[in-house]
Amino acid sequence: MKSKLSETSEATSRGNEDAAVVRGIPSSDKIPILQKACFAAGVNMDYFSVGLVTSVLWMPFFNIGLGIEPAILGLLLMGLRVWDAITDPIVGNLTDNARTRWGRRRPFLLVGALLTAACFPLLWWVPAGMSEALRLPVLVGLGLVYFTVYTIWSMAFYSMQLELTPNYDERTRLSAWMTVISKLSYFLGGWVLALATGAAFQDPETGKPNMVAGVQYWSLWIAVAIAVFGSLPALFVKERYYDHAASRQPRQPLFAGIRDSASCRPMWQLIGVAFFLILGSGSVGALGNYLNIYYACSGDLAKAMQIAGWKMTGIVLLGISTVPLWLWIGERSDKKIMIFAMLCLSIFGNSLNWFLMTPENPWLQIIPALFESQAIAAIWLFLPSMKADVADYDEKFTGRRREGSLNAFFSWFTKAAGASAMGLSGFLLSSTGFSAALEQQTPDTLLNMRLIFLIVPTLCWGTGIFFSLTYPLDRHSMGILRSELEQKRGYL
Repeated sequence: MKSKLSETSEATSRGNEDAAVVRGIPSSDKIPILQKACFAAGVNMDYFSVGLVTSVLWMPFFNIGLGIEPAILGLLLMGLRVWDAITDPIVGNLTDNARTRWGRRRPFLLVGALLTAACFPLLWWVPAGMSEALRLPVLVGLGLVYFTVYTIWSMAFYSMQLELTPNYDERTRLSAWMTVISKLSYFLGGWVLALATGAAFQDPETGKPNMVAGVQYWSLWIAVAIAVFGSLPALFVKERYYDHAASRQPRQPLFAGIRDSASCRPMWQLIGVAFFLILGSGSVGALGNYLNIYYACSGDLAKAMQIAGWKMTGIVLLGISTVPLWLWIGERSDKKIMIFAMLCLSIFGNSLNWFLMTPENPWLQIIPALFESQAIAAIWLFLPSMKADVADYDEKFTGRRREGSLNAFFSWFTKAAGASAMGLSGFLLSSTGFSAALEQQTPDTLLNMRLIFLIVPTLCWGTGIFFSLTYPLDRHSMGILRSELEQKRGYL
């Protein structure tokens, strides 16, 4: 058995990570390859179940396909995301307080994945077959159930991410694995509408694509993917902190957990970055799709979806190739510096759309998409790793491992940002004068769409830059903090 002195010396050695020199990651801090791969694969479930719904399918399916007004759809989706945010602290607290033979998170992961997969096709099959009077109430009810079962999975998944390693750089490497593997779902997501509007789903009477039938068909396969990817972390990943720390700590009431999370100052800086990042991208996400269809492609839906598919292909290929670069730079500088730099790059990339998204050369819109998407992807490479650092900071002051409560608190605001973005998305689209009944939009409408697409993200991401500059935890301070924690409760 190690003496107290040698244990302290070892903890100090592990904790003191130099800001300028990467010393390598001790083997004891590394996540086993199988566990890392299976956990990272779980992020595909997140994209298929929510990212694909909110960013790709929602507006085109229910607006263009079923004719529901975009403002109504935006408000409806905003309400569902608010509900999703309300359930986060409850489920996060439940996972923190769970004590089972399988750990705190794994039972929630398995149950949540299977229930989400079962509910996914209902969003597209049931409302489309309903009368106009019943369609919206049924969609609201299905949405509430769907986002509730998704929360069961997501809170457990992102809480587990914060406790898989104590190492400053290994946390980022885990995020890098998640980023690379998630490109599979982003690639498929970029082609979903192209597949759903392909020749196999053409209306025999009009010869035009039947988007409703196409989305309904592919929803069944997406549900299978949700079940598979969502179950992998539950089946193959071990909870590192459960046996030696979490299982022995007293349970914490819900509101006490919220109070402690609200007292964690570095968490507020991360929330500020994430909130305005999501608000800037989400509020104009649908608008970008509509500009592609009605401005760059002059109303040619099939051509626009082909461009969208190839755009996503480029994003995926470039995204995979640049992850090692961002990781290399991050390990030789600092996470907060990377966040600042990538926010600036995202603003630059979005501004290029004014010059390169044109009817004369619609394919050139791929170039600004590559700049913007890689910068935003790099931000999400570092933000989850920084959440894990904040969990250590929180442990110093609360004496608890509270990954579920902290993640839920962070998630509440990011989902509030997503809800606000969805509501704002429909409002912005309606304010431009857009009408789905018109195959060709007026020049004034198209100009309004272009201006909003440029200005709103720039303002939001500029605000995010301010929060990134005020974030207090860097490589040096985290090395000292880790030493203090391990001297107090030992190495986990």
